Amino acid sequence: MKKLRRLFLAVLIHSAFSGSPALAASAADNTQTVLIGFAGPLAWPLAQSGQYGVQLAIDEANRAGYSMNGKKIVFKLLAMDDKADVAVAGFVAKSMVTAGVAGVIGHWLSAPTIVAAPIYAAAGVPQISASAAAPEFTQQGYATSFRAVGSSEDVAIAIAEFATQELKSKRIAIIDDTTAFGARMAELFAEQFRSPNQVVVRSTVSNKTSDFNAVLTQFTAGEVDLIFFGGYLRRSEDLVRARQRLRVSAKLFLTGSVVNPIFLSMIQGAGDGLFASAPGKHYEEHPQFKALEKNFHAKFRTGISVYTVSSYDACNTLIAAIKKANSLEPHRIVEELHKIRHKGLLGTVAFDANGNLQNPAFTVYRIQDQRWVPVKTYDVRRKSCAPDIGTGTAACDRN
Repeated sequence: MKKLRRLFLAVLIHSAFSGSPALAASAADNTQTVLIGFAGPLAWPLAQSGQYGVQLAIDEANRAGYSMNGKKIVFKLLAMDDKADVAVAGFVAKSMVTAGVAGVIGHWLSAPTIVAAPIYAAAGVPQISASAAAPEFTQQGYATSFRAVGSSEDVAIAIAEFATQELKSKRIAIIDDTTAFGARMAELFAEQFRSPNQVVVRSTVSNKTSDFNAVLTQFTAGEVDLIFFGGYLRRSEDLVRARQRLRVSAKLFLTGSVVNPIFLSMIQGAGDGLFASAPGKHYEEHPQFKALEKNFHAKFRTGISVYTVSSYDACNTLIAAIKKANSLEPHRIVEELHKIRHKGLLGTVAFDANGNLQNPAFTVYRIQDQRWVPVKTYDVRRKSCAPDIGTGTAACDRN
């Protein structure tokens, strides 16, 4: 087994560097290559869009030019595939450290991100996730761990407020796909309601199945006016199709990564009454977005998702910290990340002492005319206790 692991690690490193110009940097040309890592399931279209966002930020930084200690800095992307597997994520993190990255954008899913964190922390390498929402990531106490989007705790507050105040939901079914993300998201959402009568159904489905029939037929027509689903993109597609097939009238609120053109093509018009939340403010309204969109389409010939933008913001934040530190010493970069305020497309990126986004924002979208249309944006302020959303009255003050 140990031989197999060593062989796998060697293959990862070889595949990452094979033909890479990062190893070809020459002292004679007075340049210095700085590696920025990206880790995630690279075969997944959405993770790939995040990788592209990092590459775009790197390209822009290199065009702008930057020198350190008399040498021109050339940023290079080192992308590694963790296959959304916690075992592989550990090998990838060690490979990133061995390669000498200045920082890592990733990992993609929460579980691999959490597993990789102590490895980066031991090496002092900053890790900024642009997608992992599990609160546990930044609760491990590592100074090197940062999150460029709000956590599941943050978004649960925004979704619950929207469900009760905007959708006027009074009878809610909560379902999750038993993944670490989905189950935790459903739990946090349920905690926002103090009235036991509001959550009338609480169910789970296996993340290995596409069968939602039993879950959706356990309540009668009209018994539920909103279905909340904590789960990933593939199971979300299955739920949408089952809801349409069974003619369930309740509105559906999805989580995870569905606010993107990929999901719209997957459900093919079955989006009536669908809502979802996405990190950050509505980025298409940002004055810099048109230029980014033009450059992105010209280079990658594909659509932009919110996680393209969050990854772009995370990489730009890391590069800004490197420039402020004027050093490639990991601890200097980490120190600057704890102080930084970077204006990103999704909002200002600034971290609290634990590495969480200080003032996370979320936008609720709905499907309209085969497009995700923004409905309302929430600026979340963390609080020490939960408000009584069921009655609409605050039980405590937000921090």
